[in-house]
Amino acid sequence: MQSSARKQAKFEPEQQCRRLDDFVDSAWCSLKQAERGDFTAWALSNAMSTISTHYRDKTAGPISPARCDELLSAVIRAQLGAIKHLPESYRREQIEAGMQALAGQVMVWAETSERSSRRRQDALADLDAYARMFRNDLHNISMLEEIGRRAWQRRDAEIQKLLRPHDGSEAVGA
Repeated sequence: MQSSARKQAKFEPEQQCRRLDDFVDSAWCSLKQAERGDFTAWALSNAMSTISTHYRDKTAGPISPARCDELLSAVIRAQLGAIKHLPESYRREQIEAGMQALAGQVMVWAETSERSSRRRQDALADLDAYARMFRNDLHNISMLEEIGRRAWQRRDAEIQKLLRPHDGSEAVGA
């Protein structure tokens, strides 16, 4: 009879692979959402958070070249979505810099530990900083959108009150 530790060790690489695929799938889905313009800032921030959290975590190993290509294609399409759907007041150069940093993180995620260790640490720190600045901006844009939605809901509620008088008379404009 095998010990539970041996059974765990036997399935661990498979579980790690599934976990890694889950992270990639999560980031991919958020990138697709950003591409569609469906809460673009929130979705892109979410994808960036997932990638930045896991791209240097080599405990589960690097992502496969095929998964890297899938993510890079999704990053490019999400960038086009960001250009189209983020507020015009947000500079397009900032989108480009942030998305380049995100693409760089995806490429590092696909590297072996040996290859990643040969990269200059200051270059990786810069990559992280550019990605983080963009993610912070996206988070702020998302919060402003939420504030705008709540303000609209408050205005709508006030208008509805005006349209439904409480004294039993006909509504204004009816």
